[in-house]
Amino acid sequence: MSCRSSTHTRESRRTPSLRTGLIALAFVLVGVPVVSVCADEALDARARDVLAAHCAFCREIGGSGTATDLAAIARDPMLIRPGNPDGSPAYTAMLRRFDSGNSGPSAHDLGVLRTWIESLPPEAATCPSATFVARERIEAELARVATTQKKPVSAFRVLSLAHLHLGCAAPEQRAEWRQLLELILAAVANRSHPAPTHTLDAEGGNLAVDIQDLGWNAQQWRRMLGIKSQIRRTTDPLIVRGDQFVAQVLRGEFGIMHAGPSGPVPAHLTADYRMHEADRETARAILGSVAPPDKLDRSVELMLDLARTHLAPAGLPQVAAELGLRPDALTRALKSEAGGDRFLLRRLIYGTIPRHEVEDNWTLIARLVHGPPPSRAMPLVPLEATRPPITPATPIELTMYPDRPHYAAGDSVKLTIRSNVDCYLTVISIDAGGFGTVIFPNDFVPKNRIGAHLSVEIPAPGARYRFRVKDKGRERIVALCTPMEGTVDGIRYDFERQRFQELGPYSAFLDAALRRSPSPEVERDEREGLPAVPQSQIWRTGIVLEVR
Repeated sequence: MSCRSSTHTRESRRTPSLRTGLIALAFVLVGVPVVSVCADEALDARARDVLAAHCAFCREIGGSGTATDLAAIARDPMLIRPGNPDGSPAYTAMLRRFDSGNSGPSAHDLGVLRTWIESLPPEAATCPSATFVARERIEAELARVATTQKKPVSAFRVLSLAHLHLGCAAPEQRAEWRQLLELILAAVANRSHPAPTHTLDAEGGNLAVDIQDLGWNAQQWRRMLGIKSQIRRTTDPLIVRGDQFVAQVLRGEFGIMHAGPSGPVPAHLTADYRMHEADRETARAILGSVAPPDKLDRSVELMLDLARTHLAPAGLPQVAAELGLRPDALTRALKSEAGGDRFLLRRLIYGTIPRHEVEDNWTLIARLVHGPPPSRAMPLVPLEATRPPITPATPIELTMYPDRPHYAAGDSVKLTIRSNVDCYLTVISIDAGGFGTVIFPNDFVPKNRIGAHLSVEIPAPGARYRFRVKDKGRERIVALCTPMEGTVDGIRYDFERQRFQELGPYSAFLDAALRRSPSPEVERDEREGLPAVPQSQIWRTGIVLEVR
């Protein structure tokens, strides 16, 4: 990406940049070869060790208390986003714990994890062997099951597991999910034994449930899913995602009735994908009467994991799986429509979006792919619920997306960034060669404080500079925000020499910043009121631009 300004004032006082000359900035993009997920076994082994030591949830995914399943971890967008370390929550969370002392990750650990994530190709976010059964086949098989059971088709509903873990779950994992759903169905139907289900495909990804056998009618089924028939007329959802059903049971009306000693999860947290101790107590209360004692703990953790899977922000691979599509098919459909004001679709292409926004836009997304949308999950947050006040301890939530779904060489680029709290923003562009340049703040806009819930455009309308992509390839954009003003990652600005501060090789720059001991420059900055911002107070996000 190149940056050109519409003014040349004060340039005579600057020393030309050896890399970019007087036009201030040139990000040179080159083709990026596809890297196999397992191209470097030594790197994989080091990354596995880092995740095992410093990522508790990664250990849960890996199984047996160790982070052994790197492929499964790479498919979870709330842990890893292939090729994009600064957009990967597992990496950014470790960075914020870097200042916590000897128990936290080292600079070397962070460098290993960053390198591993950078090496992952986009397809690492999906399962290459995933197969999804068309709705027509599910309905045909359901009719066969109904005939065999001598029941009308209307007596059955379908719980789908096909999209979970992006369709790459092992047979043992699918069997555990099926057993859990049978336990939950028994619990909500007030039965003492697991409710039977009927598999509708060879993989066991779609399960037929006889709601009449559970003593339910269509109205009770809708109520269990949180659909209030008195609010609006609706048809019965025939196929419901299994994780959606579990989340509704856990945090909906049924879960509130079975809340444990801590009480129900507070109203302002009912759409929070993070599981709390109150959730664990509720799950134990729901499953306690139906799960075998020796399997109760495992069943509780499975229930929490499935609820989290549904409630967590979703990325494009997850949405594609829920539609029964491969990610490339959904990408093509979205890119043809994601221009103009379709900012939600652009956010989905470049990152994740909250679950309630996915559910609110199923009709639009399904229309673009010419297929039926999944059953819409009802919002779990009451309309009257209020969020807690912003405090100094409130985590920063950053959203960033560009103005186009794809770029060609020579296209201009505009970024939109939004934060949930007031903070000080830094934006860095990293070219395919790893060279980093700060594009905000800059000589034109040296003040970088942004307001909460306000969309900030870079460049702003009427700005005296602009960005253009130069060559095809891949470029990363990183946004950092801090609640306090100060020096971030050791970046020092010299706008007398450079309109846009160059950092050199970005990984080496960040490694040096993490390893840097107090220096005369740091002590001088602190005396002048510019303290170094600790990593625990830096929140990050990132996107990857592909230039055709």
